[in-house]
Parts: sequence; C-alpha cells; structure tokens
Amino acid sequence: MIDERISTTPIAIRLATPTDIEQIDHLDSFSASPTRSIHREVEKYFGSVDPSTHEYTLIFLAEIAGNVCGKAELMLPPTEAPQQIGYVKRVIVHPDYRGRGISKSLMRYLIGYAHEERHLTAIDLLVWENNVPAIQLYEELGFSLQHRELYYRLHL
Repeated sequence: MIDERISTTPIAIRLATPTDIEQIDHLDSFSASPTRSIHREVEKYFGSVDPSTHEYTLIFLAEIAGNVCGKAELMLPPTEAPQQIGYVKRVIVHPDYRGRGISKSLMRYLIGYAHEERHLTAIDLLVWENNVPAIQLYEELGFSLQHRELYYRLHL
C-alpha cells in the first residue's frame, strides 16, 4: 500500500555532498546496469565516455519528506572543451519510490541546471535497449537516438 503522505509530498532536489556517500552507494546497489559493479574511479574509462573530455561529475539527489529516494549524475566537460556537452549517467530511483515521477523530476532539474547554470549545448546519455521505461522518459524529454552500439562478448 502506498503511503499517501509520501506520495503527495513534493520532491526536493539538491546537489550531493560528501556526507551523502553512504546513501549514494545504497542507491547504486539498485541499478540494473551491467556496469554497476565497476568501481566508480575506474568506470569512467569504460563505455562511450572519453575521460579526457569530462572534467568532473555532479550528483543530484531527490528527496521526499527528507528521505533520499533517487539520484542522477551529470558529467561536465572542461571549460576549455570546444563543445560544451554534458553526459548523464546513473539515474537511479529506490524501488520503494518508483512510479512517482522521480526520474522525470531529476532529469528536468538536471537539464535546467545544465542549460541555465552551466550553459551546456547538449547532453548525451547511454541507455540499455531493454530499459524501455528509461527510453520512453528520455524521448519524452526530447532526447533523440544518435546511434546504436554493438556490445560483443566471447565466453571462454
């Protein structure tokens, strides 16, 4: 049963601080991404993100009634980069809070921040093809498919 008090409480979004590390790690444990177990410092070197083009990552947290219930990460390009393109990664909502529009609120906030505060010209992201709810959300927010990547594995 959904607690009506929580479902009608507004979502607050804020930047994470070092004191939030435990809550961030807890949210990361709910990720269905095949790369979720890669250590945070090493992960930036995998996939389609070139670590030389992104300066640092901001983590936005969503809270309902003081409880951290979701997060989204925005990698920012260096200020001297010729193209000011950010990269969204690790959008995760705690299972107890899914279906309440938290991902949409996080993404809208992140997009506004990227445009208004950081003056980015675009935002990229990667989504696994079987993550249909995320794909629908991103397309609803105006993201468009740029290309498909093929990921191969040889089992030994």
